[in-house]
Amino acid sequence: MVHPLAWSLRTSSVPKMSGPVSGWESQLRNLISALRKSADGRAQDSILPVEDRPSSRILPDLVRAGVLSRVEDRFLPTASALQWLESGDPCDLIGIFHRHVRFIGELMGALAEQPAAHQELVDTARRFGLPWDSPGPVRDRTNWLRALRLADLFDGQVHLTATGKEIRPFLVPGTQEIEDEPGDLPTPPPAVAMLLKRLDQQALRDRPHASALYVPGQQGNDGRLEALRLLTEAAIPSITDDAFTALLQEAFPGIKTASSAKSAREAAKALGLIRRDSSTSWTATEVGAAWVVSTEPLDLIRIIQGHVLYFTEILHELGTVTTPTAAGLANRAHAYMPPGGRRLHANSVKARLDLLLACGLVAKPSSTTYRVTALGRAFRAATPYMFPLDSALPPEPDTAVAPEPKTPAAKSEALAAEVESAAYESSSPERLERAVIAALAYLGMPGHHIGGPANADGVVRIGVGAYCRVLTVEAKTSAKGRVVYQSLSRLPVHRAKAGADFTLLVGPGFDPRLQEEADADLSIALVHTGTLAEAVRAQALTPLTPASLHPLIDPALTADQRGDLLHQARQDQLRHAQLERVLLDILLNEADDPLHEGAWLEVTDLRRELRTRGERVDAGEVTSTLAFLASARLAVVEKSSRGYRAIAPAHTALQRLEGLGRQWLHLSATPTQG
Repeated sequence: MVHPLAWSLRTSSVPKMSGPVSGWESQLRNLISALRKSADGRAQDSILPVEDRPSSRILPDLVRAGVLSRVEDRFLPTASALQWLESGDPCDLIGIFHRHVRFIGELMGALAEQPAAHQELVDTARRFGLPWDSPGPVRDRTNWLRALRLADLFDGQVHLTATGKEIRPFLVPGTQEIEDEPGDLPTPPPAVAMLLKRLDQQALRDRPHASALYVPGQQGNDGRLEALRLLTEAAIPSITDDAFTALLQEAFPGIKTASSAKSAREAAKALGLIRRDSSTSWTATEVGAAWVVSTEPLDLIRIIQGHVLYFTEILHELGTVTTPTAAGLANRAHAYMPPGGRRLHANSVKARLDLLLACGLVAKPSSTTYRVTALGRAFRAATPYMFPLDSALPPEPDTAVAPEPKTPAAKSEALAAEVESAAYESSSPERLERAVIAALAYLGMPGHHIGGPANADGVVRIGVGAYCRVLTVEAKTSAKGRVVYQSLSRLPVHRAKAGADFTLLVGPGFDPRLQEEADADLSIALVHTGTLAEAVRAQALTPLTPASLHPLIDPALTADQRGDLLHQARQDQLRHAQLERVLLDILLNEADDPLHEGAWLEVTDLRRELRTRGERVDAGEVTSTLAFLASARLAVVEKSSRGYRAIAPAHTALQRLEGLGRQWLHLSATPTQG
């Protein structure tokens, strides 16, 4: 059985030959034949016909796809490629691609069930952790199936041919769907297990900063791991400085100077793989030697976790950080740095991410963003890690939303950050679905998550009784920040099934054509995740009523109008709060005036004083504000036929306002007596 890690290391790009698809097979055959005949492993122009001469890109792509191997600057056919060259069996070539390229056999499995359009296959790819926003990568794969006569394209759909259906059962499924987790992790060698056992919180805090981690070798095809394995194995039992430099310069053409060789050597030391055994020589550490024997990438990660500050902690931060990029993770690194310690820059975090990527614990939905893989989630749950210095307890990254914070502001920030972060994680659409439902519940729209292709993502309601409205929720992610155009034809079906009045379509941004179509439909309210997140953040300080929140869900508004109207509603709330405080201050100043017996002020007096403070407020608004301050539950102002006066300080008003909230929370948590 192949370990899930072997599949997770497959590349996500497939080689693309030049010219018509019908000529790809013969073009690849000619290239492999030429490389086999070439003494130096180069496809000579004199050997290949003009139309088959490779571009500068195709040879490295074929290396990643398992067709070629690379030795320094030479390219040679792999044994599997030579087997296909001899057999001519398309099963041999598609088998090579399946073992080295993601979503080959999985694609054929989907087509074996039924023909599908390219856009439908994009949705299938997302279930396997490939958050593509366009059908281009899928089309690259179906082009190879067509080139090998394993599939055909007609009526807008891809169909497996009879040969394709015969071959499909031979391709063992290699990618678990993203909801599944890998099985048991491999047991570490005794030396590595002992290292992990010593990693308490103090030991984790004492790890070196390790700002410079230069590891030579290519990111793809296990290049970084092979480089570290070479460095470590060379130090068994010992190697001199000069021999180390010579080895590195010979093995890695990019290392041309002694200083570059020293940087690579120092990185291996910082990672815990080698150590000095004299002033002029090096030896492998006990754990480094154990990894060379085990060859298990997860053992390497365990070793690095014991020697480098802020390493697998990144796996935990990726579950909550708003911007899942190297820069965003670097900003969060301060929570793990000692007071007054050096700042960890983005390039230092990028070096850590490269190692996690090489070992299959993170993946890249886009050129700059990262997400935790299923293997990464399993690994982080089983490995000691440092708690952030700004948190007394470990976070819980696998919950749908952030753990319940202690303060309303912290809770709203956690919910808002989860909505913003989940919106860009196309590999986990359910994460955004649940985050949106939780955010709406916080805003006073309770509901529940549903999900599934035949249902809405969720249902919420706003208002009560005759004013109650039911809404279906459709949450759409996009790694690039813009949801691509898609049909809205299923939304009425989802509404009818849930008995809903209209649909909330939520996403980080929308294709202009999709936005125009949704804005024109009065049963769809298009909402940007940024607008929703801002509404959640503001709710802690300026809680809006359902009526005030109506712009968030009003189908008659465009997505761009919502933010301005909600901002105005919040400004109105703040103005009311300011008026309450200013009126109480005026009455308190009057109460402290020894020349004014009784300290009573009428509405006219209060309005006059407000004008001196630059506030012009009509009599009705002043009267309603005073009525609130004089209410029995607050009672910091008293009313009589002579006007109004303060009877308690501002501190008491604040205590009572806070106390009312705590009373409600206490009553909600107390079982009723029946």
